Amino acid sequence: MRHLALLLLLANAGAEAAEVSATLADGKLGARVDALSYPATLPKELTSGLTNRIYVQVSVADARANIGQKVVEIAIRYDLWDEKFSVVSTIDGAVAESRTLAGLPEVNALLAALPLPRLFEVATLPAGVDLTLSVEVLLNPIDREKMHMIRKWVAQNSTPEVGGREGISMSNAIFNRIFDQYADGSKVAAAWRVAVASAPFRLAPEP
Repeated sequence: MRHLALLLLLANAGAEAAEVSATLADGKLGARVDALSYPATLPKELTSGLTNRIYVQVSVADARANIGQKVVEIAIRYDLWDEKFSVVSTIDGAVAESRTLAGLPEVNALLAALPLPRLFEVATLPAGVDLTLSVEVLLNPIDREKMHMIRKWVAQNSTPEVGGREGISMSNAIFNRIFDQYADGSKVAAAWRVAVASAPFRLAPEP
């Protein structure tokens, strides 16, 4: 069975402190993202009772081109009655795992070492060549159609007043940043987004 041979090369040094590690389980290649710098407001949002979604796009590539791509979505909802968290992970829209966590410390531990397991069949990937995992993480993304509706509403309700507050202009700044992501061809976008890549690694062939 193939195994991972991680090369001692530099990871993406420009992606803040976040790090991506390749993982293997059940003959499938996955990833783990450590040390993501989430917004300071996230703990409050997680306990609001609303569903928070972490949208992750994972790509595996060799030196020439992308070989495969998967979309993982992790939906986290706090039950205000039971005081527990429901966490449902999907891969390309299919439920991959569902679990219940007892409290916020367990959720924080999960997010601190974000697991993205069993994404790509190892048998379909080339052995003996440098591979890289690229991960893009978005918090509570907004799809293009909904974003256009929100931006239209803000434009209609953002007439400046004498001595008015700066809240609307700040909102427009956020929306403009999100639309910059659409300009890059993204289907979804978010006010908080992090992109990070792994160090090169190799899948060693069977001995």
